[in-house]
This record gives sequence, structure tokens and C-alpha cells, in this order.
Amino acid sequence: MQSIQPLTDIENWEVSGTDEKMQFSGVQFLMNFLGQKTAVLIELKQHGELWAAMEEETDIPLTVQFLVDEQGCKTAVLLDFEEHGEIWEDIYCNLIASLRTDEPKIPLAEVKRSLNEQGKLSG
Repeated sequence: MQSIQPLTDIENWEVSGTDEKMQFSGVQFLMNFLGQKTAVLIELKQHGELWAAMEEETDIPLTVQFLVDEQGCKTAVLLDFEEHGEIWEDIYCNLIASLRTDEPKIPLAEVKRSLNEQGKLSG
């Protein structure tokens, strides 16, 4: 069986284009005995709105597991990378986007000009 190769570098947890390692509050990785990240635990208290949006946009498989409190309310979601890699990728991209909302914006025309100057874009 071929495992999913996510767009993100799960092992190093780096965001392409940056030198920093990203860490998110309310997100914890689970590792196997070799120290390889195999799953992620996402706290719904902090990321409940993001998870609710995912549930609306995606058919969440029945294999997704949840942690629940004494009253049976979901408190966290557990995503296994092999089974739920695509869902994690979507969540990861949303987390990155939310971190970058306060970063300075670059006008599209400036980006195109820069790419043209670098020979990465023609026209």
C-alpha cells in the first residue's frame, strides 16, 4: 500500500519559503517508536470553527477519531496521516493562512514584475 505524500513536510514541520519551524497552539503531533510523526491531535476548543468548516466542505470519513469529555462533547480530533492526510493538508493550509493575516501584502502587479525580472514568468 502506497502512503499519501502530503504537500507539507510533516517530518520537519516547515513551511516552504520560510526558515522557521511552525508551531500552532492546540495542535500536537503523535509519533511512532522511531520518532516519525504519524498523526495530529487538534484541540477543538481552539480550532472548532476551522473543524466545523472542514465538516461542511468535506465528507469526513468515519475513521476520524475524537476525544470526548465526560458529557460526550468532542474536545479534540485525531487525524492519522496515512488515512486522513488530505484533511490534514487542508487544515494545515488554513492554519498557515491564519498566521499570515497580519503580514504585509504585495500587489499582484509587483509580484508579476518580479517574476518576469527573474525569468520565472513570461508575458
